[in-house]
Amino acid sequence: MEVCIGEVRGKPVMLEVRDGIVSIDGVAEPIKNLAEEELRQFQESLDALPKNDEEGYKALVNARRAAFLSSLLGKAVGDECVGKLTDILDHVHYEVLKYLGETGEEA
Repeated sequence: MEVCIGEVRGKPVMLEVRDGIVSIDGVAEPIKNLAEEELRQFQESLDALPKNDEEGYKALVNARRAAFLSSLLGKAVGDECVGKLTDILDHVHYEVLKYLGETGEEA
């Protein structure tokens, strides 16, 4: 199963679990104890979000992604994997802050 866990520089970042092997954008990553069922539940939580306001919807998606990425950090092994997940988390968190008007940027 494969899900989008964020967008970095306008490109979707895909997380996949296949035969127990976790990969991000096709590169195996040491994230322990991550099952396909967790990805399925995460995708279902995104699919259940109301889609009535495009900007609000994107912010909710990114908030759910941030929560999911935070949970993945607890399962990640090694500085490189943690760094990659943190970078993705920073991007999705920034998008939520931007929607909330808390980035310090003027509209």
